[in-house]
Amino acid sequence: MKKLIILSLLILSAALCHAQGSVRGKIVDTATGESMPYVNIAVYNSSTQKFIKGAITDEKGLFSISSLPYGSYTVKVTCIGYTEVNKNFTVEEQHRHANFKKLGISEDSQTLAEVTVTAQRPAMRLEVDRKSYDVTQDISNAGGAASDVLENIPSVEVDTDGNISLRGNTSVEVWINGKASGLTSDNRAEILQQLPAESIDRIEVIDNPSAKYSAEGSAGIINIVLKKNRTAGYYGSVQAGGNTNGSANASGNINFNIGRWEGYVNVGYRHRSNEGGSRSYQEYLNTNQYQSYETENDRMGNNLFARAGITYNATDKDAFSLSGMTMIGGRHNGGTTPYHYGTIGAPTDSYMMLRRSSGSSDMRMFYGEFNYRHNFTDRHYLDFTVDFNKWSMDQGNIYQDSTTYFDEPLPTEYDYQNRPMYMRNRSWEVKLDYENPITDNITLQAGYQSNFSRENSPQESYIDETSWDGANQTEDTEYYNRFIYNMDLHALYATASVKLGKLGVMAGLRGEYWKVNTESYNYEQEHDPSKRDKPFKNDFFQLFPSVFLSYQLTETQQLQLNYTRRLRRPWGGQLNSFRNTRDASMTSFGNPELTPEYSNSFSLNYLKTWPEHSLLVSAYYRPTSDVIQRINYQSSTDNMMYQTYMNVAKSLSTGLELVLKNQLFKILTLTTTANAYYYKLNGFTYDIDGQTINGEGNNNFTWNARMQASLMLPYDISVQLTGRYRSRQVITQGYRKGNFSMNLGLRKTFLDRKLTLAVNCRDLLNTRKFENFTSSDTFTRHQTNWGSGRSMNFTLTYSFGNMKAKAPKKKVNNSANMSGEGGGMEGME
Repeated sequence: MKKLIILSLLILSAALCHAQGSVRGKIVDTATGESMPYVNIAVYNSSTQKFIKGAITDEKGLFSISSLPYGSYTVKVTCIGYTEVNKNFTVEEQHRHANFKKLGISEDSQTLAEVTVTAQRPAMRLEVDRKSYDVTQDISNAGGAASDVLENIPSVEVDTDGNISLRGNTSVEVWINGKASGLTSDNRAEILQQLPAESIDRIEVIDNPSAKYSAEGSAGIINIVLKKNRTAGYYGSVQAGGNTNGSANASGNINFNIGRWEGYVNVGYRHRSNEGGSRSYQEYLNTNQYQSYETENDRMGNNLFARAGITYNATDKDAFSLSGMTMIGGRHNGGTTPYHYGTIGAPTDSYMMLRRSSGSSDMRMFYGEFNYRHNFTDRHYLDFTVDFNKWSMDQGNIYQDSTTYFDEPLPTEYDYQNRPMYMRNRSWEVKLDYENPITDNITLQAGYQSNFSRENSPQESYIDETSWDGANQTEDTEYYNRFIYNMDLHALYATASVKLGKLGVMAGLRGEYWKVNTESYNYEQEHDPSKRDKPFKNDFFQLFPSVFLSYQLTETQQLQLNYTRRLRRPWGGQLNSFRNTRDASMTSFGNPELTPEYSNSFSLNYLKTWPEHSLLVSAYYRPTSDVIQRINYQSSTDNMMYQTYMNVAKSLSTGLELVLKNQLFKILTLTTTANAYYYKLNGFTYDIDGQTINGEGNNNFTWNARMQASLMLPYDISVQLTGRYRSRQVITQGYRKGNFSMNLGLRKTFLDRKLTLAVNCRDLLNTRKFENFTSSDTFTRHQTNWGSGRSMNFTLTYSFGNMKAKAPKKKVNNSANMSGEGGGMEGME
């Protein structure tokens, strides 16, 4: 039956193509030569100006509109922030298929009182399966890191520890250039806090990925696209900056395109200096005791970042590429924390522990990639990639404790702990993708992907219970741990896309098989293999379907209905059973028996565009089973607080997201996003530490909003103001208080736009804090964390070389329908 259906569609498509015509082409930015994805294409009858059909360009800037009756037409190309382009063509018996090989569109501009005001690239593109944010235009990113850039993306949240969530869900994948690129849940906070913002071109938020993409991340994928300018000759820039916290940065990059060779080199150095802090008050209801602290800490770090790539276009259809990225850096932190203990309601503390902590770490990261691509045609291709990633971090943490008793005449106790940890992670990935547009209306995609990741992370401990300075330290064998985590994954996928008039259908299926091996050794097991427990092994096979339906209501309106199945795998730290006492108020450990959580994600999108405005409304519904939650409990044996992870229950996330973009008076752009969602976690019961604990579950309505105003002024001056509000949000066993923050920036160019000065103030009102309230039957806790607060940043950039795009090759064409600016239309077939 499936074969008959496909055969019928092929016959029907062939018949339609025989009786009618089509128009296809590629849209590029005339200033950069880059492909323009998700641009609006509309076909009108040249005589009546009646709208006939519409389409949107794909990720490569390509479009195709078929089933056009014989006649004369006008194709209209529109994109917010760009001037409109109109081209005429004719469909007739002798020339049924028109092909605009390259249609160039340029940024809109306006002349005011003999002063030219040039529009910026659109800060946001509303695309078929994603939202793409051009972060080069965000002034507040100047001099920052990738984590700072992500803070400014709508629906994305980054906490003070660098943890990332999307629409309130931490189960989100973060990629670089369409791949994991070595980022894991264990290391991505470290890497993103060091990756320079100036190396990033745009951020893509893919909240409902198709079967072509990895199923990991129930909330979706955040893809960081790094800059890679392709211009004739060479182009580059140097940059230097600093801020009022004492941080500084410097970088340089160069791109070249000579004949069949093209490449890039980017080197950057960052010195980071900031202060942060936290406070906590915790009550133990079973013992009527409290614990509280307030502390500030200093953080300082240095890192060198470098990336390079080269491509050899062996033929017009074959390209070989080598690229790599490396980071080398370290950081230091320190602070003093007084922990107060006593009886609830008592006028004074029973005792106090003063902890002075200091830490340092050295990080090494290397990523290398080989790619081969063969283009049969513009849309028919085979793409093969193999990459290797190696990441290591050596860190040491020293804790110096002194405990003074007030209720009893006991001498002051001293304790010294030195806890080094060595993280080693490496991975390989092999990927093969194939795409074939069988007809103008039918496209097939298929591919294979394999990942092999290895982690080996030993940690040690040395203690001295007689002094503050560790003069007599000895090894603490009870704290020793070696954690080994290996995962192998194999995946196959296939998708088919069919256009039926105004209706587009894409259906796909992805199969993933993966196996996990975890081992956790204590000191005795490390030195005597006969005492080791058997490795904890598990393997899984799951299918992940996806269906995308789109309908072009009118030239300017589109409706989409999407469904995908996703999962969230537990990461290494969540599986390690070793008990970590780094936080004196909480002992944390992982759970090797965790299983993945699975989500079914539905979304309904409505897109409406006007000449200067656009509106995207997205409704989503995501039920999840076997939810992984971090839980806190008080032990019945030692009355200490513990924290671990468990698969506890089912949850439901549903919400409405709105993205509104307005271009006013040609010089003011307002981008407004709002996300309102409802989250429900069912009640649950779990047995741990010889006791049964009942979780009541929770539900809450949460919303957040963000508005960015970009003002283009005469004399190449731009001003930008961004405000963001996050309402109260449900977290495990409690909630997070709402907060508001604001950024302000100014940019001025000199020397014919070769020199740029950017000044920005992050957290203008000094309000960026995370305040959490958690509780259970045995405890209550109020905790607040904050980062470096308000800071002024100054960044100076000088650009050199050829800053104009490589001109497309002119092609002689005897057809009556000749192209204009930006490319040509092939002779009709």
